[in-house]
Amino acid sequence: MNKVEAIKFNDDIVKMYEALKIKSERDYLFFKLAIHSGLKVSELLTITVSQVKRLIEKCTLSEMCKAHFHSLIKIRLPETLSKELLQYIEDRSLSNEDVLFQSLRTNQVLSRQQAYRIIHQASIEAGIDNVGLTTLRKTFAYHAYQKGIPIPVIQSI
Repeated sequence: MNKVEAIKFNDDIVKMYEALKIKSERDYLFFKLAIHSGLKVSELLTITVSQVKRLIEKCTLSEMCKAHFHSLIKIRLPETLSKELLQYIEDRSLSNEDVLFQSLRTNQVLSRQQAYRIIHQASIEAGIDNVGLTTLRKTFAYHAYQKGIPIPVIQSI
């Protein structure tokens, strides 16, 4: 089994942004939301438009993922990401019940395998090694820790 690691350098994150944005805005926003929210991939794949709007408005994860969080955890999304997500929703005329990251072919939830292929291919194009789906959460945790967030708080997300 290959070891995956956090993307530690901002330059590498920008390379991933560029590689993903060229392919698809959906893929770019999937990656960006993942590394800025710390959500599990299974939660990201099934997140609905209404959940994203609540996340943007309230900056909390507790309502969105009650089963996983016992206390109020505040995650502030960057304003640019919030605007990009709202623009993406508007451009695609998605309703509140729609899943945010849909398969382009079937309009259904993306599979974990497809999400892996998207992230892995972008990492190859960006020249970054040891990247998988777990990299997304690890990247969030690494950068949160570097900004001074205590480990127990990061672990509770």
